[in-house]
Amino acid sequence: MVALRPDRVRDIVDTVFVTLDENTLVAEAARALYKQERRTIVVTHLNASTSQRIPVGIVTERDIIFRVVAQNRGPFKIELKDIMSAPIITIDADKSVEEAMAILDKHQINRLPVIQDSSIIGIVTTRRILSNVSIEKHAETEF
Repeated sequence: MVALRPDRVRDIVDTVFVTLDENTLVAEAARALYKQERRTIVVTHLNASTSQRIPVGIVTERDIIFRVVAQNRGPFKIELKDIMSAPIITIDADKSVEEAMAILDKHQINRLPVIQDSSIIGIVTTRRILSNVSIEKHAETEF
């Protein structure tokens, strides 16, 4: 049995993710994360001229804790655009897993939205990459 190595980002992307408008209240965003059992929100802006949603930032559960709760800012007053990390850094689905790791390392981030045909199709994380590498190495050592 040969272990298949995930070479491309598209092979390991998590396609379940939360997308919310930049004007969404943090309390509502936290509720969405809780309900969908996710840790990351891709924040979007509605382009009025094209009626398309454009990704403009990213918010994690850690951002909510550190930038809102710990600073005693009201989650019913603060919007995602006030706490998001921007500009959003992305990677194309056809890029290599090694390129994804290089981007994550260069920017000191743990989550990277994945783009295919100008749309976000999911998120790849440092943890997901490392777990795939670990699975690959484990499979290779079983022989």
